[in-house]
Amino acid sequence: MKKHVLLSCVLAACATGANAAPSSYMPIGPNITYGDASNSNTIYSPLANPAYNAINKSDTGGYRVGLGAGFQIGVESHGLQGYSDYFKDNIQSILDKTYTNSTDANNAKNQLQSNLNTYFSNYNNGNIAATAGVTIPLLIKSGSFSGGLSLDISKQAATKVNVVDNTSTAIVVTATPNGSNYDLSVNSGAAAWNLSYKELTEVALGYGTNIISNNNSTLSVGVTARYLSLLSNTKMVDFSQVVSDNSGSGSKDTGDYLSDLNTGSSETAITADVGINWIHENYSLGLVGMNLTSPKFKTHNLSTTSASTAFASYIESDFTLKPQYRVTGQINTASRHWTIAGSYDLAKANDLNNQDTQWWSASASYATNSAWYVPDVRLGMRGNLAGNKYTYTDVGLTFGFLNLDVATTTTDFSGVINKQKDAGLIASAGIEFDF
Repeated sequence: MKKHVLLSCVLAACATGANAAPSSYMPIGPNITYGDASNSNTIYSPLANPAYNAINKSDTGGYRVGLGAGFQIGVESHGLQGYSDYFKDNIQSILDKTYTNSTDANNAKNQLQSNLNTYFSNYNNGNIAATAGVTIPLLIKSGSFSGGLSLDISKQAATKVNVVDNTSTAIVVTATPNGSNYDLSVNSGAAAWNLSYKELTEVALGYGTNIISNNNSTLSVGVTARYLSLLSNTKMVDFSQVVSDNSGSGSKDTGDYLSDLNTGSSETAITADVGINWIHENYSLGLVGMNLTSPKFKTHNLSTTSASTAFASYIESDFTLKPQYRVTGQINTASRHWTIAGSYDLAKANDLNNQDTQWWSASASYATNSAWYVPDVRLGMRGNLAGNKYTYTDVGLTFGFLNLDVATTTTDFSGVINKQKDAGLIASAGIEFDF
C-alpha cells in the first residue's frame, strides 16, 4: 500500500464535499470550540439548540438576519499505531518479491504467515474514521413572527475502515507453483478490512420563540424538522483479495476499495429536534433532544458472496441515528462578551460512522462585537465518554465574518504522520454574516 489508510479515508470523505446540520453527529463550525452549549453570538447556535432561534439579548436590535457557510473535517484513528509502516515493511515487502525456487518461496510463506498473525493480533478492531462536509445556515429573527426561523442545507460524507480478524478461522499462507515462479496466497474467510461509506444530504427548518419573559430572564423553546436523505454502503474486503491485489507489481490500498462505495440508492427519513433555554441576564440553562424519531436507513452490502458468508456477523444491515439528549449551561457578563459554558450528553448516541458518542464540553470565550481586526477568541475542551474516549483541546478565532476552529487530541503531529499514532482532529473554516 503506497498511501496511508488515514489519507485514503480523508480523501474519500472529502471527495463528495460535504457537514450535516445539527451537532448531533459532530460539532459544527464555531461550536467546535464554544462547545455543545454554543453561544448566542453566532448564527450556528440553532444547530446546537433550536431554542436559539428565539430572539435573545444578543439580538440587540430585536431582529437579526444571518447567513453563513462552513467546511469542516473530522478524523479519528484508534488501535492502529504503526499499522502502515508494519504493512509496508513486513507484508508488502514480501509480496513485492518474485520467488523462483521452492526454498525461497517456503521461507517467504513462513515469514508472511508469522507477520500476518502479528498484524491481525496487533490491529484487530483497529479503525480509522473520517467525515467531511459543508453546511449553509440561514437565520431570520423578527418580532413580526414572534421569534426566529432557521434554514440549514447541508451534506456530509463519512468513511470508516475497520480491521477484522475472524478468530474462528486461522490465517493460512500457501506458496503455489505458477510456471517458473511461486505465488503466495492467503485463505479466504480468515481476515478482512471492513469498509463503510455514508453520504447524507439534509434540509432542516427550525423555529424558536420566547414563551415566558420578565425583566431579567426568558424561557425560550424551539423545534427543528429535518429531512434526511442517506446513502449507506458497506463492504468486507477479504484479506485474500488484498494479498492478491498487492502481489508482485500490484498495488491497491483502502482508497481504491472505497472508491466504488459512493454510488447507489439513498433512503429518506424525517426527524425532529427540540430544545429549551432559560436565559438570565448572567446565566442560562438548556435542554436539547435530537433525532427524536430514531431515523433508520438500509445499509447496502457490496461484499462478494463468499465474504458476506464468512463475515456475516460483522456486516451491518441497517443504520439508525439514535436519539441524543443534552444539558447545557452558561455564565456570562451582562454584555454577553465574556462567557463560560459547558454541556453534558445524558446518554450514548452515535455519529454517521456509527461510533458511540457521549460528549461533554467546556469553554471560555470573548466576543468583541468590534472591528474585524479585533478577533473573537474562544478556548475549550471536549471529550467523548464513549467510543474511543478521546479528549480534545479546542481553540477558535473569528475575524469579522471569518471563523476558524480546530480541536485536537495531540500536538505530536509528526508522530501521527510518521508513526501513525492514534489521534483525533476536528477542524473548520467558515463565514457568517449579520445583516
